[in-house]
Amino acid sequence: MRPVIKNSVAIFYPSGFIDGDNASSIITGVDETEILSKKPEAIFISLKKVVFFNKKGMAYLVDRMSFLKDECAAFVGFCDYDSKKFTFILELFSHDVSFSLIQNEDSLFLFSGTKKIEKKEVIIYSKDPAQKNQLAMALIERKHEVVIAKDKDDFLAKRKKFDHIVENSYIGSIEKKVSVFIKNNIIVYALKGFIDSEFANNFDMRYHKNAIKVGFRIFCFDAQDVTSVNVHGANFLAKLSIDGAEDGVSIAICGLKAGKTTKILTNDMEDAGIMLYENLENFFEDESNIHQANLEVLKNVKNININKKIISILPEIIDSTVHTVEVLSDKKAEKKSVKIKKFDESKETEYLASIMGIYGDINCVSILIMEFEIVKKVCKILMPTDYSAEDLSDAFSEFSNVIGGKVMQKLKSRHISVEITMPRIFDKISEIVKLESGRTGVQANFKIENQDMILFLSK
Repeated sequence: MRPVIKNSVAIFYPSGFIDGDNASSIITGVDETEILSKKPEAIFISLKKVVFFNKKGMAYLVDRMSFLKDECAAFVGFCDYDSKKFTFILELFSHDVSFSLIQNEDSLFLFSGTKKIEKKEVIIYSKDPAQKNQLAMALIERKHEVVIAKDKDDFLAKRKKFDHIVENSYIGSIEKKVSVFIKNNIIVYALKGFIDSEFANNFDMRYHKNAIKVGFRIFCFDAQDVTSVNVHGANFLAKLSIDGAEDGVSIAICGLKAGKTTKILTNDMEDAGIMLYENLENFFEDESNIHQANLEVLKNVKNININKKIISILPEIIDSTVHTVEVLSDKKAEKKSVKIKKFDESKETEYLASIMGIYGDINCVSILIMEFEIVKKVCKILMPTDYSAEDLSDAFSEFSNVIGGKVMQKLKSRHISVEITMPRIFDKISEIVKLESGRTGVQANFKIENQDMILFLSK
């Protein structure tokens, strides 16, 4: 099925059914050759004329779009659907998708196209806080005026005042092996289905250990959507808790209600030091958890030197960071210096820092430090009007996470495969010095309106 290509956006328009029998006729080898020759900015499949689709058919199309995405560095996904289809697609892929969903074709051209349309006023609504931010940042990058609705009522009250509305949409990311989000410097693993031997075998221990390396101390497992926990799952979680205790790490489980496991297994997990809470709200209301999450990190005494392989990815990290900062702050970042050195910054006040572990084909740690005034500017769209220090920290974490996603995409285009941990936020540079003690890295210093921004990359 030949795509329609306009404004560097390729759109396929299938009709009727999408299933295992006919999906291969929607994106054929001839179609792929044409797309590879023209390298459009976006590749989407319209569901406007589709009356039925199943997992097998959609999975085939996603596989072909993923191939084209890698080859063309394109924005890919589905458009032209109603709210029921939107929900169904996310459920088909267990809310873990690398492709994007844009509700209609008009909205698609807000997000993509070589010829950018004139600036529009756009209001965004999504139940998913992370998606609100992803959608907003994507539109701000294209110079649109964006407002994020506080909730559904706020969205319904304001929507008529805007040029465009964006809802039932989703910005896909590179697949991560774990479903996580972060709040108050606490990593929350969102669990679903059965916690058994299969869960234990598939759990990404490399991700977990790298998160510990960058300073995370508390990991919360949200079991609200868990069907049951058997002895193999309980033993795995207990071992995770016992092994982490040596590094000052604590494990919590929320929503493990009666009927999901036995009293004996619950007691075994508690004996292993696992904290049990009725729900996430109760967990975050416990101030001792927030206190522990922000305790000083253990001093790192290893003397580790950087290598050329790590230095080679610095341009991707600089480009992703500087571009995002300049777009969100509307200010230029001036590079002052790039040096190979030990991290020894002594400034203490009015800074926020984020640390992300990068692992896979390349293993390193990326640190971003910014003065408060710049943090406030780049995170403005991600925070409420009356924000707290906690809101600012969470927004800076989300901002850093977006940069991490961009870095992953850039490295993937160079055929370098990596995973990146969630960002750990620090408000004291002395903590970074302690964590990086003995490490030699490459440091890039920038000025943004006479405010400091520092990037440090170490092994």
